[in-house]
Amino acid sequence: MSSNRTIALIYSEKDDQQIEGGVKGWVTNFHKFLSTLMYQITRENPVIKLINESNFSASELDDYNVVIAVVTPNLAKENLIIKSINAHGKRLKSQNKLLADGVARIFKVLKRPYDPDAHLDELEDLLTYDFYLVDPLTGDPQEFTRFFGSDAERSYWMKLVDMAYDINHVLHAKEVIDGEGSYDTIPREKTVYLASTGVDMVIQRDIIKRELIRHGYKVLPDHSLPKEAKALERMVRDDLDRCRLSIHLVGEDYGYKPRGSELSVVDIQNRVASDHTYQMVEKNKEAKDGEKELFSRLIWVSPDLKNVTERQKIFIEDLKSDAAALEEAEVLQIQLQELKTIIREELVTGGRFNVRRNIKGLDQEEKNEKTKMIYLIADKRDVDSIDDIQSYLKKEGFNVVSPSYEGDLVDLRYIHQENLRRCDASIIYFGQATEDWIKTKLQDLLKAPGFGREKPLSAKAVYFQGQKDVDMEHYKKNNAMVLGNNGGTFNPEHLKPFLTKIES
Repeated sequence: MSSNRTIALIYSEKDDQQIEGGVKGWVTNFHKFLSTLMYQITRENPVIKLINESNFSASELDDYNVVIAVVTPNLAKENLIIKSINAHGKRLKSQNKLLADGVARIFKVLKRPYDPDAHLDELEDLLTYDFYLVDPLTGDPQEFTRFFGSDAERSYWMKLVDMAYDINHVLHAKEVIDGEGSYDTIPREKTVYLASTGVDMVIQRDIIKRELIRHGYKVLPDHSLPKEAKALERMVRDDLDRCRLSIHLVGEDYGYKPRGSELSVVDIQNRVASDHTYQMVEKNKEAKDGEKELFSRLIWVSPDLKNVTERQKIFIEDLKSDAAALEEAEVLQIQLQELKTIIREELVTGGRFNVRRNIKGLDQEEKNEKTKMIYLIADKRDVDSIDDIQSYLKKEGFNVVSPSYEGDLVDLRYIHQENLRRCDASIIYFGQATEDWIKTKLQDLLKAPGFGREKPLSAKAVYFQGQKDVDMEHYKKNNAMVLGNNGGTFNPEHLKPFLTKIES
């Protein structure tokens, strides 16, 4: 392999036809943009040579540090090129040089959805770089013909920047002796499983992945996922064994189904991660202090769901129910920026496994056993509407605590969990909040033992401010009392059943 920093960009001439409107071909634009980014990143000018069927030479592949193949049906018909790339990959694997500090030297680029594995079987484990959009409503792929605009900025350019950094990583990777200091030696505590997603969450996943890598974390899977269900499950289990945290992003798309399964790849990964979480909990029960291997699971449900199928609704509800049973699993329906904060907290400070700490907004006084504590949970939009309830409960001699609404998200989350741990009973106020938000808080009440709660709640209730068109069976199943629901102003009589239950 040449010591010069040279890159081969292999494509079929048919994939570089002029785009309508006189725009140069897809590959020509890709080459120009990538060359510009490589210079901006490195302040060098690595040579990116355009190679197609007219100037291809199999004997020259070993002269390049990086090989990029734009894999399409057109390129697949070029037998010499495909056979040579396969042989090149096989040769690099035999020399243990296919990966340069965790990043492959051969890049598979897709300008449209295509399965390259049938042709490049030696490279089937390598991730693809997908430079196209998929309409989340119709599932139709959209090839980029316009390279500027909001869609291109969020998808095409973000992927291109990632790829440029990966290429730069390969070009500057140092030879490692006995694996010391290499990508493969990144410890379990800095390794994260970031599950593959439905088509509508691909951009969000890329954002999280980029953030993790930027902070020095190893992100799995770092290979393509098997297309057969049993092989997929084995690979996910193996990857999770190497991780401290798994992250699952859930949107409107249920995901594609691998061979041999009626469940999607998104669903299978969640189920395997759930099983792994339970296994880690049991394992840590037997382990001595200092020998426990912490593992937690974050499930992010997009707060912007609109076109959700019944199948997806059931999947999301199953996720919430499953996560409610364990402290080590949590469903979050917050903004993506807030999710990134939670991930950092989980990895850097230990998150929910962290020791108790002093935070502004948290009542640190020792709990008076004679005074019952009621946790009155309300959305920020309803904070002024709970004054009457709060005042009445305090007048009746109860210690009333509420969520904190200002400050760092991680601290607010900790305050919420501490209130769940310490309170004797809880009321969730259902005013302007969505029913999904109410259901999430009910799940939090179920999970309270996971935050260190030692005895059951004396009572839990949802206070309805006004008529709500909801399924009352859900509240009965959660053993939650339903209060109010008459559309009028607050009446102390509304709380009597709740207070009677506390006193009993």
